[in-house]
This record gives sequence, C-alpha cells and structure tokens, in this order.
Amino acid sequence: MYVLFILAALAYAASSVAFGIEREDDDRLRRAGRICLAVAGIVHFLFIGAQSAVGAHPFQSVFRVASFGAMLTVAGLFVVSRGRPMPAIGALVAPLGLIGLVLGVVFGGVAIERAPASPTLARLHISLATAGLAGFILAAGAAASYLAMERRLRSRRFKPRPGAISLAALDRLHHRVMIVVTPIFTMAIVTGVLWIVRAGELATFRERWFELLIAGVAWLAAVALLGLRAALGLRGRRAASLTLIAFGCTLAILVFYGVRA
Repeated sequence: MYVLFILAALAYAASSVAFGIEREDDDRLRRAGRICLAVAGIVHFLFIGAQSAVGAHPFQSVFRVASFGAMLTVAGLFVVSRGRPMPAIGALVAPLGLIGLVLGVVFGGVAIERAPASPTLARLHISLATAGLAGFILAAGAAASYLAMERRLRSRRFKPRPGAISLAALDRLHHRVMIVVTPIFTMAIVTGVLWIVRAGELATFRERWFELLIAGVAWLAAVALLGLRAALGLRGRRAASLTLIAFGCTLAILVFYGVRA
C-alpha cells in the first residue's frame, strides 16, 4: 500500500517542480506538470482506496479528510480547466495535494471528535465540508491567479500567450466555482449544527465559538460575492479578494480541527 503513497508523493513533487520553474515560453514543462499531477491524483485515489480496504476510512480522521479533500481538489482542477493551461493554479494545487497526502499518512491515526448520535448526519456533514474545502481551494487558486496576473500586466512584466487563459476567464471561473461551492458549504454548516443539536450537546457551542465564527465569516464572504455580483456586477480584484477571504476562513477551520484533534 505504501508503494502507492511513495509514487503519489513523487508525482506531486515532480508536478510542483515542473509548475514552479519560471519559464513562460516552455510549454513542455506545463504539459509535464499536468501529466505528473494527473498521475499523482490517480495514484492518490488508489492509495485512499487501499487504506479503506484495510479499514482506514477517509472520514475517521481529520487528516485523512484533508488527504481526501486534496485528491478531490486535483480532480476538480482537471474538471474545471477542460484542457486549458492553468499553470498558476496547478502550482498551488500540486503542493497542496502533497501536503494533504502526507498529513493523511503521518497523522491519519488521529480520530475525529465525534458526537455519540446521528452517525449518518455526521458522515453527511464531513462529506459536504470536504467537498466545500476542495471547491474553495480551486476558487482561491483562480482568484489568486487573477490577482497575480493583473498585477504583472499592470507592471508590464507579463505577456499573454496564445491559448492561455485570460483575466476575464479566470474571473468567470472562480465565480462559477463559488456558485457551486457556496450552497455545499451552507449545507455543511447546517448539517454540522444539526449534528450537535441532535446529539444533545448544545453546551459545546460555547467551546466551538471560534469554529462557528470563522465559518460564519466564510459563508458571509461567499454569499456577499455572489449577491454583489448579481446585484452590482462585482468583478475583478474585489471579487477575488472576497474569494480569498472565504478560503482563508475555511483553511482556518481545518487548522482548528487539526489542533483540537
């Protein structure tokens, strides 16, 4: 089983190096990065399957959840890119995939703090939260790429290449991902609250104030992005900044879970 872990880690590392080399005129590096990332995602999926076969279910540990979410993010990148070159987002997703993979192995034995009731609701909450995190990573990657590209265009240090994704396309991409992710994240919050309520542990709300506060900020940022886009046509840097705020909050929640575990 750990042969799969080693292969996935090597493929993620190779992809990170290929995307990280700053040679804008070399499409071979980008293709190599995408191929290595695809191999890493597939082997990562096989590794999670092998773990599940021996009883190490992804949702038994917050760090295995992070590993599963990283694999979903890689898969999501290929879905949303549809063959378009997105080296900036790949440069973000590849190392995150490696980090998630390693966390799932090194700290995979740390169990998730579970309420004694409603196991089905708990699994639904964790599934939605994992999917939401993967979506926020993709949206944040597109938003960060937008801000970086715009800054380089302003300073005249970037020349668009034929076939490369444009600023407008990046703006549409992160908005479309947020349209999908926001209701998923909303349901994750709702099911999480219901999970605690059904377990009769209302007193734990005080202990979880940080988690609830950060989740609320992330949700408000995501809803504000969609609402202002629909009502006022919010685009560009401000929309990208709201996306990064939502992602930062979800990342803080994951770190909070890890520390508590």
